Amino acid sequence: MGIIDKMEKEIEEMDKKSEQNMENLFKYLLGLDIVGLDVVILEIRDIMESGFYEKLIESSNQEKFNEDIDFLGDLPKHRIEILAYDNLKKGGLLTTIFTKSIITVQDTLTLYSFIEAVYYMHKNPLEKEDMLNIYFSGLDERIIFALDDFNTVELEDLPETTPEYIKSLGKTYWEEKELYKKLNKLMFEVMDFILDYPDIKDWSSKYRSTEDLFVQFLAACSAVNDGRLGIGIEDTVKAYATFLKLIKTDVTRYKAIPERIGDLDNNHNYLVCKSCGSYYQIPEGESMDYYSDICECGGKLKHLGSNKS
Repeated sequence: MGIIDKMEKEIEEMDKKSEQNMENLFKYLLGLDIVGLDVVILEIRDIMESGFYEKLIESSNQEKFNEDIDFLGDLPKHRIEILAYDNLKKGGLLTTIFTKSIITVQDTLTLYSFIEAVYYMHKNPLEKEDMLNIYFSGLDERIIFALDDFNTVELEDLPETTPEYIKSLGKTYWEEKELYKKLNKLMFEVMDFILDYPDIKDWSSKYRSTEDLFVQFLAACSAVNDGRLGIGIEDTVKAYATFLKLIKTDVTRYKAIPERIGDLDNNHNYLVCKSCGSYYQIPEGESMDYYSDICECGGKLKHLGSNKS
């Protein structure tokens, strides 16, 4: 047996071991006596076998806009984003090291990353009308407050998203994280399996970190909605149930509410990325000259706002 043949055999054996690890995790989690967990596990198996999960990952990595479209800089800011920037830590490595913040601006905005990706699965490329639907239909509030009942709740029955609510998300902490770790590991194994065990440096690793932040955000919402700051087992189950339902929902049916667009204050300064849609707020009184015109994703940043001081 040559060196190449030996390497291929070792890789094949490693893949089989990983697949067995996945099946062992499925069996272990199904054996736990936790309310609602059995449904979550069956849903994970379903999105794995039906192809929904693979479509989501591929959608997340796609350039979602036509190259000749330049409308993102004309979009108004949405309320959740404004509240997040005003009341949460920005996120990133330094936040993780020096603060106890679990939920940051970065975590909160993953909500829109996933809505965009699921929307793209049903309609692509995305146009200005689609982006308005994503940000101003109220789907974000439905998910935040109703979680896995987001598709049945009425907007008028939801509480208002307040600065106090957002600040509470920033104060949440893990009270019980073992179940989350097991489910997170299972999703990692499932992703590897359906993508045929990609290289660790593959683009899918970026998707994994985004999913991780999003599920933690949903778990924090579950805790705060119940009047708690400690995130427990029930919140993990609720977060995954919400995530799995969102993947299988045709979110294009949620349309922008015109009043929400027209009522927004558009006087602050932001830089918006045409490639990924990320927004960067410029503090009042600071000049845009101090900021790069290139986004972290490599895309071009465009000014959004009326004051270019």
